[in-house]
Amino acid sequence: MESEEDKFIRRMFGSYDDDDNGYLDKGEFCKVVKSLIKSLSEDQTDEEIEEIAKESVEKFDLNKNGKIEFDEFRELVRFLIDEKGLSINN
Repeated sequence: MESEEDKFIRRMFGSYDDDDNGYLDKGEFCKVVKSLIKSLSEDQTDEEIEEIAKESVEKFDLNKNGKIEFDEFRELVRFLIDEKGLSINN
């Protein structure tokens, strides 16, 4: 049975999976990262956010297939919750 956190993360994933193919391509994933960064910090320039997004794709594409699948996306969100203080209630 999925936890409430996982249900939230799955809905979030679905909202970014624009073509409903079950994974986020690099463009979709960059949008996610940019959105999350902007919600956490107002001090980043667009160029800095773009660089962080590119680095995040490399870091969280764990199987290096060029796609961010749900499990990889969940790892990113949990990292942001645990390490950066992001709340799923925001």
